[in-house]
Amino acid sequence: MKKKKIAIALQGGGAHGAFTWGVMEKLLEKDLLDIRGFSGTSVGAVTSALIVHGLQKNGKQGAIDLLELFWKEISISSRFSIPPSTWFENIFFNGNLDITPWYQIFNNFINHFSPYQFNPLNINPLRDILDRLIDFDQLKRSPIKLFVAATKVKDGSMKIFCLPEISSDSLLASTCLPYLYQSADVNGDYYWDGGYTGNPPIYPLIYGTDSSDILLIQLNPIIRNQLPESVTEIQNRINEISFNVSLESEMRMLVRGYDLAGKVKDTFFHLLAVDRLFKDLNFSSKLNTSWEFLNRLREEGHKAAEIWLRDDLPRVGQASSPLTKKMFGSAEESWLEEMIHKPARHLKDQKNSSVLQNRTS
Repeated sequence: MKKKKIAIALQGGGAHGAFTWGVMEKLLEKDLLDIRGFSGTSVGAVTSALIVHGLQKNGKQGAIDLLELFWKEISISSRFSIPPSTWFENIFFNGNLDITPWYQIFNNFINHFSPYQFNPLNINPLRDILDRLIDFDQLKRSPIKLFVAATKVKDGSMKIFCLPEISSDSLLASTCLPYLYQSADVNGDYYWDGGYTGNPPIYPLIYGTDSSDILLIQLNPIIRNQLPESVTEIQNRINEISFNVSLESEMRMLVRGYDLAGKVKDTFFHLLAVDRLFKDLNFSSKLNTSWEFLNRLREEGHKAAEIWLRDDLPRVGQASSPLTKKMFGSAEESWLEEMIHKPARHLKDQKNSSVLQNRTS
């Protein structure tokens, strides 16, 4: 079968990125896609860089091996900063950690002390892992495009790092949660996690690659049918909304065919959503880096990728996924249509009223 050309956008979401690991591992194994570019934020940015570099080194197997090595190192290194979850949390609480005493202590601690206080040397284990696994000089020569999003602390704008600018610094900028790490310094500018402004940005793939199809792999549920009532549920929902708002705004314009300059080129959008899969996971599970939990998400990613390949791969190059329209198009369609056509109807009614008055007089 001829490979189908596509560009892929990867959301950020901490340890939930192991789900994306599983999805991409299965997509690489099946080898049915001609990947032209990646856009990623936070763990999605790191995953994208690992895949692009792995493909450079040893083809699809190189990318698969590099992803597994990365998650093994994350699981091992985080034990020194985050106590690993036990079988009890992973089985009875789906991997959520908010019921554990250490998480409550940790959460209270970071609400009272900044990383400039508790980590004055700005130690980040992720830097060492990235420098060991990625040859950034070689990465910059990749034919596969790579776009990484970060948020400028100074003015709150989004910064897109393109392939020539990709380094451990720019990846750390994209993953910099401000309550855990000091702002990332890249060439004199300071950055926080890209999820605040683009999670992930889609426009770079439309204008920066030659693919007419974009696959978005989510990590933050958009829809929650259950009303959040507890403190944990409310905090979790606020986190999800905050890290989805930029993506939703962008996608709602794109699925209708608009951008800030007018019309965009014909693009087909495809979605691998996690609203159902992650319905029992809350924010605390994004810090769960136990190998057992990561592999559970990895397996879920395998299953999700198989379903997507079966149901949606035939649409690539032909049409957008109906799920994309459902998630990003229909919610405000009636309202938007009303706003667009109401002024026109109002002017028409005014004109008819004037004509009637003239005839009467």
